[in-house]
Amino acid sequence: MFPRPAAALGRLRTLSRCALVPVALLVAGWLALPSPAVAAQRVEVFDLPSAKGNVDLRSTVRLNRVSTLRATVILPEGYDEQPGRRWPVLYMLHGVGDNTSTWIDRKNGDLVNRTAGYPAIIVMPEGGRSYWVDQWLGGRRVGGNWRRYLLDEVIPTIEARYRILPGRDHHAIGGLSMGGYGAMLAAAELPTYFGAAISFSGLLNLESWGAENLVPPISQMSFTRTWGRPGGPYQKASSPKALLSNLGRTRLFLTSGNGTPDPASIYDPAQLVLGSLGELGSWSDTYTFYRSARARGIPVTYRFRQGLHTWLYWRRDVPKMLAWNPFAPAPAITPAAGGTTTFRTMSAHGNAFGLGFRFDALPRTLIEFKRTGQTVSATGSGRVTITPGAADADASGNGSRTDCQFTATLPFSHTLPAGC
Repeated sequence: MFPRPAAALGRLRTLSRCALVPVALLVAGWLALPSPAVAAQRVEVFDLPSAKGNVDLRSTVRLNRVSTLRATVILPEGYDEQPGRRWPVLYMLHGVGDNTSTWIDRKNGDLVNRTAGYPAIIVMPEGGRSYWVDQWLGGRRVGGNWRRYLLDEVIPTIEARYRILPGRDHHAIGGLSMGGYGAMLAAAELPTYFGAAISFSGLLNLESWGAENLVPPISQMSFTRTWGRPGGPYQKASSPKALLSNLGRTRLFLTSGNGTPDPASIYDPAQLVLGSLGELGSWSDTYTFYRSARARGIPVTYRFRQGLHTWLYWRRDVPKMLAWNPFAPAPAITPAAGGTTTFRTMSAHGNAFGLGFRFDALPRTLIEFKRTGQTVSATGSGRVTITPGAADADASGNGSRTDCQFTATLPFSHTLPAGC
């Protein structure tokens, strides 16, 4: 049984007693950790600019200790020696204040050592202080389109550059804090590509009090600049909990801590308070998200543990996540006969379970597409062109079945020709 998040608030009263821990306990705890494995992987770092103008480095974005958009990639042992072999791919997104290299920094994620021998390509793109979302920016959504950068530019580049296995069972995405939130958003926006999504202490319910009132000052960002006015449609369209219909056939792995520190570690008072508040907020979001996913029958695993909102605990979560297996078979993307797929979005273009869609203008309301058999319907507002046959990895809005294409003004219900 998981304790309820509200019960953990009383734990804050005990934090001051944990701030001064005997050095002997710290040393003993450190010695008890397993020695890092010898890394056999090869790391590549290369520039990955926004060729489509999704990310404007001159005005709308904030990077952390880097000046260009880059990607860091861990190639598995044997990648170079087996040129005919293809590999699964795991995307790992960073958090606020971090960058493309933080996951492999030994003081932070130490991901090279903690994934030594793991047979997968691991990709760590740059996300600035974006929350991996197409930032609202007064409704313009221009220049800070980080989700579009990830889906329309990063993924196609990685697919073209490396030998990746086809099929959503071989594609997973995860991250910590801001990155856990971004991983769920990306998986919800492109469920035909990602079979698994992973969140370490992520912001999974954007409509919570903590998301509106605690996240902005802790992250040093503006809620309205990023997600629009609280209570507005873009807030809901950017909340993983509200997008669970998109994630209905995606395997989910969640972790969060209880807001109390490991007694074998020493923290300064500020780290204790912020780390505890951040993790308690994540716990509340994660628990609520988990309960909602379970109620919908979504395959979800939740690992509740001790810990604060810090790297010490996230890097310990990595082996647990790998043991869960991000590349285990996911439920079929196509529902059984008579079943319905539901896809929610406010993106101008994308892939709704194989239906490529393109709006004439940026949607100003939450859009909900549904398909039951050959019937496609949508609610919301705007004018959209639907083209069936969108490729699994393609979020561009294109589809291969131009013979089945149609344009309609929302709301609508349309019956596709047989075979589409």
